[in-house]
Amino acid sequence: MKLSSQLSVSLLVFLIAVFLGSFLINIKLTQEYVHEQLATHAQDTATSLGLSITPYVSEDGGLPIAETMINAIFDRGYYQSILLSDLDGNQLVIRENPNKIDTVPEWFTDIIEVDPPVKETELSNGWNMAGYLAVKSHPGLANEKLWESIKQSAAMFSFAFAIAYVALFFIIRAITKPLSIVTTKISDIQRLEFSQIEYKPFTKELSFIVLAINKLSASVEAMFKELSEKAEQFKSIAFEDNVTGLMNRNAFKRHLNALLSSSAAGERGYLIIVRLAQLSHVNNMQGAAQGDEYLKRAVSVLQSLVSDYHDKANCFRVSGADFAICMEGIPQNECALRVEELAQKLSTVDMLKDGSKVVWVGGTEFTSGDSFSEVMEKADSALLASTRLDRCWQLASKLSYIQSNTEWRTRLNRIISHQHADIFLQPIINVETSSAIYHEGFARFKDVATNEYIPMSQLIPASERLNLIPKVDTLVTTLISRKLHGSNLSIAVNLSTASICDPEFTSWLSAFLNDNKEIGPQLVFEIEDDSLIHNKQSVIAFTNLVRSFKARITIEHFGANLASLTGLRAIHPDYVKISGNLTKDINESGDNQLFISSLVSIATSLQISVISELVESEEESSTLKNLKVINQQGYYHARPELWK
Repeated sequence: MKLSSQLSVSLLVFLIAVFLGSFLINIKLTQEYVHEQLATHAQDTATSLGLSITPYVSEDGGLPIAETMINAIFDRGYYQSILLSDLDGNQLVIRENPNKIDTVPEWFTDIIEVDPPVKETELSNGWNMAGYLAVKSHPGLANEKLWESIKQSAAMFSFAFAIAYVALFFIIRAITKPLSIVTTKISDIQRLEFSQIEYKPFTKELSFIVLAINKLSASVEAMFKELSEKAEQFKSIAFEDNVTGLMNRNAFKRHLNALLSSSAAGERGYLIIVRLAQLSHVNNMQGAAQGDEYLKRAVSVLQSLVSDYHDKANCFRVSGADFAICMEGIPQNECALRVEELAQKLSTVDMLKDGSKVVWVGGTEFTSGDSFSEVMEKADSALLASTRLDRCWQLASKLSYIQSNTEWRTRLNRIISHQHADIFLQPIINVETSSAIYHEGFARFKDVATNEYIPMSQLIPASERLNLIPKVDTLVTTLISRKLHGSNLSIAVNLSTASICDPEFTSWLSAFLNDNKEIGPQLVFEIEDDSLIHNKQSVIAFTNLVRSFKARITIEHFGANLASLTGLRAIHPDYVKISGNLTKDINESGDNQLFISSLVSIATSLQISVISELVESEEESSTLKNLKVINQQGYYHARPELWK
């Protein structure tokens, strides 16, 4: 019920009570006044009539005269009864009228009962008592006057009540008008309409409320604009590569899936994958700064070529050294010319100048209805085929696609059967104590045939595509655990979402940890934050499993997917590792600093330790420390080193 209605009802009840009370008091006072008047009237009559008839009552034969006098008084006055009796109580004369009057309702006389008193006087002649005279006034006239008085009072009170209630109604409406306006304004704020209230109440307290709502509206409008701007910034973080400025893998997946959806126009297109062959060597030999410069130069060439295409073409950075170009509605011969041009132009971006290959390019045709994984596999097979060609580019064919899968399966099976990998460790440093809270373990596998390290950017996607990633994770976990025996280090093992959701892997891990309980407290399992969104229940079950053996949990790339924040409370990890996209050049980005500060507040409130990754300069480290991120990982603190 609205406040105005509550006030109206309350005042209505109050007014009814006041008027009813006043009415009853008025009736009571009138009734008492009439009662006194009747008593006085009866007493006066008894006294005067008694004096008049006393001489006749005491004489013999005088009674008829007395009776005549009584009749005369009784007939002209309003009396209910007059009684003359002798000294022995014998009734000599009695006169009575019925206790009714036609002008007054019977129910009224029943409710408002008027019972006049009987007034007596002694009849004495000298010293001799002659008898008694009792007079009782008739209540009819009193009832009639009382009835008229009550009707007039009721009419007056009703009129006054109506006037008072109408006046109060408008007064309440005027007083509560600002509240109605405020309620409407709050509804407008909920609909994201932020206008100001122009009405100025005459009530001081309500004027404060209107002023507060206006301030609230302005504050919410400013906050909404700020959040909208932040949302756009976070969107760019989620879908834009911070080094090259190109759209990232998330944006690529959304774009290609849209092209492949059954609702697409059905026009054919080509997916081109470009891999910068020298990037890992540049990063390792010349540092991340030179690696970024290499990327920017290559991207400049890519963007220049793509901008020259008159048809629809979009460029993405899908991983460290890999770029994707989606081209729509072109024939195969045109695609081949473009791929050749890409390979030639990008070959000029030679950072090492040691004769090694600069770029590999692979492409495949796609159309609506194809699956994302199938298109990616074909493009990957073409890319792998290009590494064996001097021209460094290849368009996919069915034969090369089959050979690619077969070759990768063979390579991976050899790795798994060989049961060996080089484990590199990189510490996570507490900058306040300068000590490592734990080390992250990286497995590097060598191709059995070439004895060269296989890039993880190629091995992991191939393992996932061939459903061999749980076996790879099993091997890595086993190798790290073997080295932990006799060591006092705490080592983190990276696990894929596929392994966490694989019952066979989790069953093996449970048995393995049960057989190696002594190293449980030394193990930390790092999980992608994307798992919290799509596989929350599996992550909860996995977390409960490893914690039963006193192992710890870290969520990687925290903040890259804002939706994963809701999963933190469910699993309550020991650590969260902030995405490198947010920590990169953090000293130069006030927006990222604000965002990381909010992430740290969320994690700290849940008593979760925060780690930053990819810290590569003193400025980044200092800025993160000021943001209360004291656990840091990156080349600035230590490079990965082989665990001997």
